[in-house]
Amino acid sequence: MSKGRLTADPLFQGLARPTMIAGVSYLYFVINAILSLIAFINTKDFIILLIVAPAIHGVGYLICRKEPRAVELMILRGKTGYLSKNNIAGFHFHANSYDVF
Repeated sequence: MSKGRLTADPLFQGLARPTMIAGVSYLYFVINAILSLIAFINTKDFIILLIVAPAIHGVGYLICRKEPRAVELMILRGKTGYLSKNNIAGFHFHANSYDVF
């Protein structure tokens, strides 16, 4: 018996994590590739690709180190988490204006 301590099975941890590429989630990796290629196309300089891509990847690595789904959570927060001005002001019984029909 484990005497009240929780034990985590490594197989379960591996199955519950999202797909990771070099320490960042797959979605962040795709976003990094798109932003790096846009910077490369706009500057027409290959050196900028070698500077921008690792910098963006390093930021993502620090974000995804503690919570692998941090990028997905930020996108979800952006879609559903912000209040409209109607909600703050008290109109429509403190509901978002797009929720009232």
